[in-house]
Amino acid sequence: MLGKLRIRALFSINWKPMIPMLRYVLGSCFILGVTSLLNYDLAYLTSVLALGYMAPGAKPLSFKEGAGFLVFLTLMTGLTVIFTEMFLEYAMVFMPLLLLTLLWLYYTDRMPMMLKLFALVSLVLIPFVSIDGGAIGSYVASKLVFNAFMAIVLSQLVFLIFPLSEADVPFEKKKQKAAKQSERERYKYAVNIILILLPVFIVFYMFKLSSSSLVIIFIAILSVSPALAKPKVGLVMIVANILGGLFGVLAYQLLIVVPNFVFMILVSLCIGLFFGSHLFSDSKYASIAGSGFSTFLLILGSVTASDAEAGSKVWTRVVQISAAVIYVVIAFGILNRILNEKMAKVS
Repeated sequence: MLGKLRIRALFSINWKPMIPMLRYVLGSCFILGVTSLLNYDLAYLTSVLALGYMAPGAKPLSFKEGAGFLVFLTLMTGLTVIFTEMFLEYAMVFMPLLLLTLLWLYYTDRMPMMLKLFALVSLVLIPFVSIDGGAIGSYVASKLVFNAFMAIVLSQLVFLIFPLSEADVPFEKKKQKAAKQSERERYKYAVNIILILLPVFIVFYMFKLSSSSLVIIFIAILSVSPALAKPKVGLVMIVANILGGLFGVLAYQLLIVVPNFVFMILVSLCIGLFFGSHLFSDSKYASIAGSGFSTFLLILGSVTASDAEAGSKVWTRVVQISAAVIYVVIAFGILNRILNEKMAKVS
């Protein structure tokens, strides 16, 4: 009798408003599962980068959009490899040209956000891993393109299972409203980001920190969000990413006890539902939950794909990502304070 009542209660739930969240959570777990089984190099980046294609307000790509995306990214990574091979040894030429290219990327609004994100990751990752050898940069470039291909294909498969519905309309409107920025606002934000990235680039270049490339990847991912310029948002961002890192550690410890693929997906599903319920909500900090979940996937994917030293690496990953988030938030806070003091003196 109780079993029948539970089944009736389950079917009586109105699932339609939950379709966007279920697409995001179940889709990310599906992509994590596929990439874990295929276990290709940098596979953990696929599930993280695919989140943007299933985020609130995202729409399925047409074949033309997907193909154009891959062609552009292939050209972008190829040019980045050539640029790196030509100028990496000449810091006084390499650094200004790299920063000018990034300045344009942050400023322009003629490029889809996901394309901009992949381009940013390529521009900051390929040169700095090439410090140990040009062949490494070329190899990483090919893997980034393959990751983009997998992210597009798998995320569009998810849309076939969970097509757009009326529940997506509010998120689409919210996304369109948030995307509107004046040229002055975009330029100011781009300049601020370059000022924040410059010290990191100099440190990575001088000390050849190619082994800590996760830090620079995450700074690039975080930097595309103008909301970081707000102090309260920054603090929430720190908490969300540290929480995502701790969930990653917890998941890894559970997998040591139960080293099972299905169990990994179930754990990811539970954590995904936690972050997804906050991401697809009316909270003004909703978008930050997505950053926390991406941290979780990045840590879980990178350590499960590692060798026998994964246990020591999991905390290293958490520290690296936490350092990246804290640096970006504090740097924004200091920069905004300096600018506000100057404006106050002028007025």
